[in-house]
Amino acid sequence: MDSGWRLYCPRCGFRSGEEEYYPWCPRCGGPLELEGEPPRTARILGEGSTPLVEGDGFSAKLEYLNPTGSFKDRGVSLSLQAARILGYSCSVVDSSGNTGVSVAAYSGRLGLRARVFVPRGAGEGKKRLIRLLGADLVEASDRDEASRLARSEASSCFHVAHQTNPFFLEGMKELGREIADAAEGSDIIVPVSSGSLLLGIARGLREEGVRGYRLIAVQNVEAASLRGRVKLLSEIGGPRGRLMDALVVRSPARLEEIADAVESTGGGLVVVGDEAVAPALRELLSQGFIVEPSSAAVYAAYKSLKERGMLRGEPILVLTGSGLKYAGAL
Repeated sequence: MDSGWRLYCPRCGFRSGEEEYYPWCPRCGGPLELEGEPPRTARILGEGSTPLVEGDGFSAKLEYLNPTGSFKDRGVSLSLQAARILGYSCSVVDSSGNTGVSVAAYSGRLGLRARVFVPRGAGEGKKRLIRLLGADLVEASDRDEASRLARSEASSCFHVAHQTNPFFLEGMKELGREIADAAEGSDIIVPVSSGSLLLGIARGLREEGVRGYRLIAVQNVEAASLRGRVKLLSEIGGPRGRLMDALVVRSPARLEEIADAVESTGGGLVVVGDEAVAPALRELLSQGFIVEPSSAAVYAAYKSLKERGMLRGEPILVLTGSGLKYAGAL
């Protein structure tokens, strides 16, 4: 292989030219993987290296302390730095909110014009932030339409495509490396929507040679894509999941790999509804963790598994999004 990186599709065998970007496989539409070393990038807004702090019987990885209040900054930073290296002048993404805020912030920092498509029901605080950060915000009727509209602009702008873009996962792997020392013999409880967070952790831990941990996926009852694919450990909180607006992806592009990552560690799934999220959020706030409702689902899952005696070691709760974006609603 030449000195540069390439993209390839494990589903159909497509291989790109050297340092040629596609947001998804142009042949089958599947998620892409990276072959070779990714572009060299920097921590341009201080993303990553978030604290791991002690809670009451657990450790909490405070991903909501990333620059824009979300773990998404890790993947967006690497992706958009790659975009600039490749000569793009604009970026585009569809998002339920957090990725859009991150893309708006990092695009501004890197001198890229950003266009963000969100479903109309996305949080008002996040939509205001996207506009304030200088991005062009377009509201679609729902997440599917937002995705379709963003895809229509992928030929002219760098589509972040965080479900299928391998640069995004490269950025997420550092999170796994950061918790490597604490992970062995413990449960890692992770919210799962598109799955990039869980996969980044799994890949980072694998590269560090860590074993003996379990990945426990937490999903919104209304978007439980792993149901029937991995062991169901608990289901709590009723049939509604409207509070968890960051956990809404019903058909993740890398679903098979997500399920394999959970099963290979002996982990499982906790399905959470709103009736469990609200009290979990109040408890986290009382402990000083200012998180969004989707992050509180992780704490609700932890409490349920603890009551059932199903936890191992000192669990690591990955708290992903900042409640400051929801200050009015909370």
